[in-house]
Amino acid sequence: MSAAAPSIKSQPVYHALEWDAAGVSHLLFVAADDRPLLERLLAAPPRGDLTVLVTDAAAADHLRASGSDAHTVVEDGLARGLEALESFLRTADMGLRLYLVGCEDAIWQAAGIAARYGMSSAEIRLFQTGTKARPVFCVHCRAMTRGVRTNLADCSGCGRTLFVRDHFSRRLGAYMGFQIDAEEPGVKPPVEVAYP
Repeated sequence: MSAAAPSIKSQPVYHALEWDAAGVSHLLFVAADDRPLLERLLAAPPRGDLTVLVTDAAAADHLRASGSDAHTVVEDGLARGLEALESFLRTADMGLRLYLVGCEDAIWQAAGIAARYGMSSAEIRLFQTGTKARPVFCVHCRAMTRGVRTNLADCSGCGRTLFVRDHFSRRLGAYMGFQIDAEEPGVKPPVEVAYP
């Protein structure tokens, strides 16, 4: 099942996650719990070596219960998981396929690491699950504010109140944020939860 096309062309579209038969080896990076997805993928593992790198405690529990033969690495939290991913990619061979599962912030941080190690978009599959909270890039001070759930957010760098746009930068792995009251200081719309 594929997602509906977004109204903004820059927004990513996430399709159902499937193994890439052209891959020689496979790395599944799991940063959010999606038990049905894990069960489906592990019930029919890909040909070649499979490593599962998990940063989510509930997903790790489901993986252990699955009885999968995949080599499993469990890290405590996203930051440690991203470090482990980078370490893995340093020594990876050609033919690796990378599957990223989690919230947009996590999977795009991981995709950025993979790109730095020369992986192309054809070798990486992304699947958004879990929270819809957004990473927001401030166009004024260039700071990244993570976990934004509302239409307005205070920038973690300059403190400006940012309007969270729907425009997504794949290079930055974030949505753009602009000062909401630049033209009329102090005039702001109500804050609403937009990304639960």
